Amino acid sequence: MIPSGRPPKSALQDAQLSAYLERLEWERERVGDAHFRTTHKTSEGDFVIDLQVRRAWLVARVDPFLDTGGDNSFELSRWLLRQNWDMPQAKFGYDTEGRVVLTVELPTEYLDYVEVETALRTLLSATVKHRRTLREAVEQAQP
Repeated sequence: MIPSGRPPKSALQDAQLSAYLERLEWERERVGDAHFRTTHKTSEGDFVIDLQVRRAWLVARVDPFLDTGGDNSFELSRWLLRQNWDMPQAKFGYDTEGRVVLTVELPTEYLDYVEVETALRTLLSATVKHRRTLREAVEQAQP
């Protein structure tokens, strides 16, 4: 039975994610099943976006967005939280090694191309916008 007239559930699969990246004209390297890595050249340098379907979520992340070596100040954490407040979809965080990462996470149920495109373009835009600011802040904080 289909609830309230919605189309049947669908989860993003490997071939569909690959087709979305092709449509975006993103060159990609397959890392595993429904797992891709793509490199982007920007005015702030090259960065890698890792895209993976995990359970019922598409996770795209720039990792590391900024390699701080895990030495993260309270001021940096506050700044990241302030930026998270103003960014739709994309959010800063720390990975298991304490490096700054920037991610978007989308539920795959009913996910379509426009939602993926919007989220990935938001991730790219936020990366370019914030990369220089963070790099300069870390350089100034180092003795």
